[in-house]
Amino acid sequence: MKPMKALFAALPILGAGIFFACSTHVAGGSSEETNTIAGTLTLPSGEAAARVAVQAQAVSGSDSTVYNDTTNSQGEFSISPKAKGVYGLSAISEDFAYYDTISVYGKTVSRDAELTKTETLSGNVYLRTNEAAVGAVVSLAGSPWKAITDEEGSFTLVNVPQGQHSIQVLSPQSNYVLNQTYSVASVPAHWILPLSTDYAMAGYWTFESFNGNTAADVRGVSGNAVLYGEASLEAGRDAGKALHFKSASDFAVVENDKGVLDSAKAFTVEAWVNIQNLQSDSAFVKNIVGKLGFSDSAVFSLSVLKDTCGIEGSAFGFFIAQGSGDSLRCESAAISRAAVEIGSWTYLAASWSGDSAKLYVNGKFEATVATDFEVLVGENGIPLYFGKENLNLLIDEVRLSTTAIEEIDALYRYQE
Repeated sequence: MKPMKALFAALPILGAGIFFACSTHVAGGSSEETNTIAGTLTLPSGEAAARVAVQAQAVSGSDSTVYNDTTNSQGEFSISPKAKGVYGLSAISEDFAYYDTISVYGKTVSRDAELTKTETLSGNVYLRTNEAAVGAVVSLAGSPWKAITDEEGSFTLVNVPQGQHSIQVLSPQSNYVLNQTYSVASVPAHWILPLSTDYAMAGYWTFESFNGNTAADVRGVSGNAVLYGEASLEAGRDAGKALHFKSASDFAVVENDKGVLDSAKAFTVEAWVNIQNLQSDSAFVKNIVGKLGFSDSAVFSLSVLKDTCGIEGSAFGFFIAQGSGDSLRCESAAISRAAVEIGSWTYLAASWSGDSAKLYVNGKFEATVATDFEVLVGENGIPLYFGKENLNLLIDEVRLSTTAIEEIDALYRYQE
C-alpha cells in the first residue's frame, strides 16, 4: 500500500488572499526571529485592516498551541510559532476574513494579504450512501472554522472567506478513512467517507518479497501464496515489486486461506494488474484472481476476456457462482465496457453484496449483475489462484475483504 500523503500535501487550494513578497518589516520593527510569520493585512478598499485578530495553528505535528496577534493601525502583524511545520493562518474582521496555509522552516515568512468577504459553507457527510456520519469534525485545517456534524450528518461553517478551500473531515469511526480532505466545489456539499483499506481485511498480498517460493499475506489473516513455474518478482508500480506470470505454468495459489470467506455474506477482491499481452487470437475467459474449485462450492473469478460474453475485443469481468452445480457463466458476470489497455497498470475491484456483483475499473463503476444467493457456501478448502492461465501479466497488491466496497471506496483506493 502506498503511504498516506501528508495533510498539507493534500491542500492544493489555498485561501483567497492576494500575496506578494514584502520586506521583513513587521509591527515593532524588523524581525530577527526564526519561525516567524509576518506581514500586513488590508481590506478590499485598500485600507489597512487595523485591530484585526490573527491566528496561526499547526496543521499537523505535535505543536498544539494556538498563536494569536492583533494587527496594529497599519494592519501589521507578527506571529512566531515555536516549531517548524505547516500552519493555518487566519484572520476575521466583521464581514471580511482571510485564510491560508503557510510552511514555516526556520526563517521569517512574509505575507501581505487582502481580506475578502465572507460566506457560509454547509453540507452533509455520510458513511455510506444513506447513512449519516454523526460526530464527524469538519474544518479548515489549522483555523477557527470548525463544526461537528449532527444526527443528519449536517455541518455549517460561518464567516469563511470566499473562494475555494480544501475542507478537512475527521471520521467519527475508525472503519473509515480517518482524515480526508475535500475541495469545496459547490454548496451545499455532500461527501461520503471512504472505507479504510484495513476494514474487514481477509487477506493482502503485496508481493514485495519472497520467502523461499511463497509470498506472504502481509496481514497474516489468510494463507501464504505458493509460487509455481517461473513466476518472478519484477519492478512494479511506484518503485515497488510485482509478481510476473508469463504463461499458464506460472501462477500462485493459496491452498489454505484459513476459511476467510467461509459463509461470507459480502466480499471484495482487489488487484492491480498490467496485461503485457493476451497471447491468443481465439475467444477466452482467463483468470487473474479467483477461487477455482468444485461445482458444489461458491466460486468466483476476476478475469480478462476476449471476444466472448457479448464482447467484441477485450474486457475485464467478474464471474461468480453459488455452487450447487452452478458454474461460472457469462450470465453471472459483471463485464467492463472499456477495452483492456495492454501494458498499462489497471486497478480492479470486484464486490459481491448478497444480491449483486459489481465491477470497478480504475475507481469507476463499470458493471453489475444480479445474484440470487445470500451467503457463500462450501468455501472451505477451495484454493485461491493468482493466474494459472496462458497470460503474460504483472499483478500487485491483491486484497480480500469481507465487505462490499462502493464506488467512493474504489475511487479512493485507486487514487491512494
